[in-house]
Amino acid sequence: MQGSQLEEDLQKIKTFLSDNGIKLLFSSDAENYIDHHTSEIVIGCRQTPKHVVYTILHEIGHYFLDIHFDSETKSSIVIEEVLAWDRGYDIGQTLQINIDDEDWKEIMEDCIRQYIEQ
Repeated sequence: MQGSQLEEDLQKIKTFLSDNGIKLLFSSDAENYIDHHTSEIVIGCRQTPKHVVYTILHEIGHYFLDIHFDSETKSSIVIEEVLAWDRGYDIGQTLQINIDDEDWKEIMEDCIRQYIEQ
């Protein structure tokens, strides 16, 4: 993905977020998360630009998940993470974001592995 393609993809995402009343914030921290109470997605800037795009899609996936567990267990966290990656991918496809399937899978598996190993 070239710089201009990344910028175009990021603009599509920003428009989608704005249309859905979701704010996108960037942080110098490494942590990525969504705050459902304030409708904010916070993305750490210590990632490659492509990883930033994929991470935003993943966090959007969390925002639009239909499943929420009553308690947080390791299993429920992993399930939610997998579903958020899947939902984010679908949203990316709908927005016609240029997703490299191999890179997506690699980033997704690495992130999920971190939850499993915690």
